[in-house]
Amino acid sequence: MSYKYVVGIDGGGTRCRALLQDIDGNTLGEGAAGPANIMTNPEQAMGSVIDATLDAIESTALPITCEEVLLAAGLAGANIPQAKQSFLALDNPFSDTVVISDLHAACLGAHENQSGALIICGTGSAATRYDKGVFTDKGGYGLQVGDDASGAWLGLSAIKHVLLSYDGVEPVSELKKRICEHLNLASPQQLVTLVANYNAADFGDIAPVVIQAYRDQCAAATSLIRKGANYLNQLGEALINQASTLPLCLVGGLADVYTPLLSSSISSNLTAPLKSAEYGAISFAKRVKSEW
Repeated sequence: MSYKYVVGIDGGGTRCRALLQDIDGNTLGEGAAGPANIMTNPEQAMGSVIDATLDAIESTALPITCEEVLLAAGLAGANIPQAKQSFLALDNPFSDTVVISDLHAACLGAHENQSGALIICGTGSAATRYDKGVFTDKGGYGLQVGDDASGAWLGLSAIKHVLLSYDGVEPVSELKKRICEHLNLASPQQLVTLVANYNAADFGDIAPVVIQAYRDQCAAATSLIRKGANYLNQLGEALINQASTLPLCLVGGLADVYTPLLSSSISSNLTAPLKSAEYGAISFAKRVKSEW
């Protein structure tokens, strides 16, 4: 065996978390870094993975090098084969690399490798069911064509609302006022120019403004949040319709916002995650590497 340690990575569109363990499964340190979506930017993702790992190593005060570490990475975008291939083709300092999607890593961790379902709703959104050793994925297609209910979707939807409000198609709302203040806007043209090169993480940065407006009972923000919750209810039904007893976890930065709005049929299956996505990535790597 050429490695003495393993680092589990949970890499999403906004940030990357690292859990460093020795070969016996003892946790040594934790770290964090920036975005790690390999569909959006594989080079940036690799940099974040390395930075998070180095952060975890530094927290141990041990003389560990990346060359001694097996990378077990659960990364956003790894469900797209081309994105995964592009990431794996990059140079990296690790002893070896195993990559799965952040969704699968989160599901394995949440149910400790047992059957279960999971919806992740953070910067992006996606869902999976793990049953009899097989994953069935739903969503996770990216902001341009999906990711409903996500932080990026909320931000993009809020921007559309602001533009419609400028045009008089939708009424001026507290949400519109707050978005304009948050982005220091004076005109719709200025807004269009500002967001022309936005990515999912940029739109996701607007989500907290929407959430606060929702909590302050803004009707426009409430409409967006309820639309997102309706999508998650439909997604949950699609996940468990053929396995109605499977436990279901809702995780990600928006889980607390949406959980009270889930239907009773979905809520009855909800359970708290048992372990983290980092743990799930490590457990997957252990199965892939027969020497473990």
